Amino acid sequence: MLKIKTFVIVVLIYVISFVAIKSKINFFYPFYLMKDLIYFPVSAISGEVPFSDDLEKGIEKERESEYQELLKINDLSSTLTDFDSVTALILERNRMYWFNTITINKGKDSGLDLDMAVISSNGLIGKISKVSKKTSEVKLITTSDINNKISVMIKLKDDTVYGIMSGYDSNNNYLEVTSTNKQSEVTKDSLVYTSGMGGIFPSGILIGKVVSMENDKYDVSKIINVEPVSNFNDFHFVKVLKRKEL
Repeated sequence: MLKIKTFVIVVLIYVISFVAIKSKINFFYPFYLMKDLIYFPVSAISGEVPFSDDLEKGIEKERESEYQELLKINDLSSTLTDFDSVTALILERNRMYWFNTITINKGKDSGLDLDMAVISSNGLIGKISKVSKKTSEVKLITTSDINNKISVMIKLKDDTVYGIMSGYDSNNNYLEVTSTNKQSEVTKDSLVYTSGMGGIFPSGILIGKVVSMENDKYDVSKIINVEPVSNFNDFHFVKVLKRKEL
């Protein structure tokens, strides 16, 4: 009887092995999983878990990228002499509304308040729209909120043209500036800055550069498409600008 049982077990092992090879199914995965679960903590404690060169290079590259971002953002904020600045880390972004808002790790405890301007390492990205004790929500200039309007100026060689930035085309990555003089000689690659006229944003913060122009449907003003200087898909730190108290 024992010999029959042994024979059946051997046959079953051969059958399972044959099926596994033919179907490329790893029936022994639970064994390897248990082995890894036991081995990894032990080897981690003993310091024997190896990391690949690619992994280490990737981590180092990301650290360097974040360091350079911090250097640039500190240099940019230092030119705004009428303002103190608070450095903040981005905590959260809503994937469904990627270009609308971000959440940062500073709030009322750091002196932040509604409508304070927020910049990245390249230029303006938005303003504080909600604030709590420890965190704040930033409404981005790329928001789909049509009521989000910013007074801007376009620097030309011998003139300055003023307008209102009031929309974002996510498909083409264009900010839309309207209400400008139809006769103004705006040229491609002209730089666009905050004008300071709205009372919220400081004057002179870079927003982007002109990529194209057209007359509006009523033929009374220009519509100017502006490419933002900030990459809204890739930044980790921001500066919140607080006007210095006299």
